[in-house]
Amino acid sequence: MAKRRAGKPVKRARSAGGVVFRRTPQGPEILLLQHEGGKWMLPKGTIESGETPEAVARREVAEESCITNIQVVGDLGEERYFFFWRSEDTYYDKTVHYYLMEFLGGEEPTPQQEEGFTACAWVSLDEAMARIKYKETREIIRRARQVLEAGDRVTACG
Repeated sequence: MAKRRAGKPVKRARSAGGVVFRRTPQGPEILLLQHEGGKWMLPKGTIESGETPEAVARREVAEESCITNIQVVGDLGEERYFFFWRSEDTYYDKTVHYYLMEFLGGEEPTPQQEEGFTACAWVSLDEAMARIKYKETREIIRRARQVLEAGDRVTACG
């Protein structure tokens, strides 16, 4: 438990997730998940004791979208945000470590209904920026765009 915020406890939470992309003739598309509440998000989940962030990111992509044919191609760093969980009467200080992952094909994404996901969609980077409401997550997508745009030029040579 970390310091108190407004007289209430603050818990630290660590998660990891993936920005999964596929190459198309129109440019890269990334995979978003829609939660039953309507919000679009990236696959992510809690890091348990003894797990590495990269292993958690792979697991969460597989669980939440049913995609396993992926390759980690980059580290996008972390996003950090605070939120209040009313049912626990607790503030959370959450850090999510994201990896850039290339989808290698052969599978169809399927949302994990047990976790409240209702849809998966491949969208352009611009569309992802429009659908994601959290500024911290948009920053992760912006970083992914930088890597993908630089990578397209680099991989053409090698």
